[in-house]
Amino acid sequence: KKQRLFVVRAYEKLLRFVLRRKAVVLIPVLLLFVLSIYFTTVMGTAFMPDVDSPQISATLSMPEDSDRDDLYAMSDEVMKRILEIDDVETVGAISGQQSGMAMLGRGSDNQTTFYILLKDERDLTNKDVERLIYEKTKDLECEIKVDTATMDITMLSGRGIQVNIKGQNLDTLMEISNDIAGILRDIKGVATVETGLEDAEKETRIMVDKDKAMREGLTVAQIYAEISEALRIQSQATVLSVGNDNYPVLLVKKDQEGITKANIGDYAFTVTQKDGTEKEIKLKDIAEIREVDSLESIRRENQSRYMTVTAEIADGYNIGLVSRDVEAKLAEYNTPDGYEINLEGENEMIKETMRDLILMIALAIALIYLIMVAQFENLLSPFIVFFTLPLAFTGGLLLLWIVGMELSVIALVGFLVLAGIVVNNGIVFVDYVNQLRERGLDKREALVQAGVTRVRPILMTALTTILALTTLALGYGSGAEMMQPMAVVSIGGLTYATLLTLFVVPIMYDLFVANKKQDNDKIPVSE
Repeated sequence: KKQRLFVVRAYEKLLRFVLRRKAVVLIPVLLLFVLSIYFTTVMGTAFMPDVDSPQISATLSMPEDSDRDDLYAMSDEVMKRILEIDDVETVGAISGQQSGMAMLGRGSDNQTTFYILLKDERDLTNKDVERLIYEKTKDLECEIKVDTATMDITMLSGRGIQVNIKGQNLDTLMEISNDIAGILRDIKGVATVETGLEDAEKETRIMVDKDKAMREGLTVAQIYAEISEALRIQSQATVLSVGNDNYPVLLVKKDQEGITKANIGDYAFTVTQKDGTEKEIKLKDIAEIREVDSLESIRRENQSRYMTVTAEIADGYNIGLVSRDVEAKLAEYNTPDGYEINLEGENEMIKETMRDLILMIALAIALIYLIMVAQFENLLSPFIVFFTLPLAFTGGLLLLWIVGMELSVIALVGFLVLAGIVVNNGIVFVDYVNQLRERGLDKREALVQAGVTRVRPILMTALTTILALTTLALGYGSGAEMMQPMAVVSIGGLTYATLLTLFVVPIMYDLFVANKKQDNDKIPVSE
């Protein structure tokens, strides 16, 4: 008989000890499981991990009073400074309304969009390049905004926090939007906050007092018609037809009757009174005139008007943790009747996707259990094997937290993979214990013999998978960061679950299965 390896002999001694002192293993395992659940609340969430893509973008914005020559000169200077960065290979630029942002409806004549291509072999990360761009352009009289996530899938649905305010009255919507923007600016981790009113044009609004107007013999319709006619600078008199072409004939007023924003309140209406005399009524006496912000467009959803407040997440902060603070603050805000506030954006997409993945994991676990019930021909043995799943989730979450990664959708895919892998060793162990008991061995001795016999194949099968995932977990290669969380979760879960499967499964078997051999625990043994 060959001499047993030192690892096997040491494992046999430890297994006999923990079978007598079960609390030595179960209590730390339970505490670590609770600790891993706590980590899910503090590690933050992400849709996809940040990827060091070979391309980033930057947007240059000039002051409003700048002309096109100023824009071109500043663009050349910014491009020159970006090219001074070692790992930048080339830079392309599109200025004015031809820029990519303008094509999406967010560009302007005083903006330039830069597309920066990085070298394949480089020492700097995208964040490093972003920091250097800001450092090299901080003395320029322009605004630079760098986006390192040009290849991130979250761009398809928007990044950061988005708050939609729904209602009917535009003034109330603007007031609520400004309140929400103020709340967001006070939350730690929120960077740029925009309401869409920053570049809004001004409009002069005339609010007619119907009662005052009626006492003077005027109606709102009459006031509107006369003011509209007075403000009109041209009118079409007729259309001349020359051959196949039509030409409108326009009558143009010279000075628009001298009406301006400053003196429009002094515009006088001539009203004929009952006694036949005429009386002049000034507009400011029957209406309130004020200058307010004017929206570029009115957006609707489900027959309801809405405005959107957006906020970016500052560097070093997590979208999930910051959104949690935002939700708490918005819950305290007293929304007027008839108005609704909805939190949307990247975090809502994360929640929805993770909810679907958790349901997939639950369905996978249910299917695995049913298959094991059919094979073991009893309910108890699969139940014992299932104690390896909390071990896998604990190990995966702990390693994810240790390496400083967020709980992302890709990490949940790793847990889905673990659900089908970690039960394998438990199945092998429990099945062999049942076989030994069928041959007449005592329960405790059958557990020890099964452990000693299966420890090496269990360790070897786990090590092959763990080592195969190591290169992916280390993140080597371009774009490897995308799948890195899945490898980290798989390695952490498989390592922890494999080591403790050799102890926890025997303990649970010893606790739940009676010493006397039960008929429903029998499994035919092939000769």
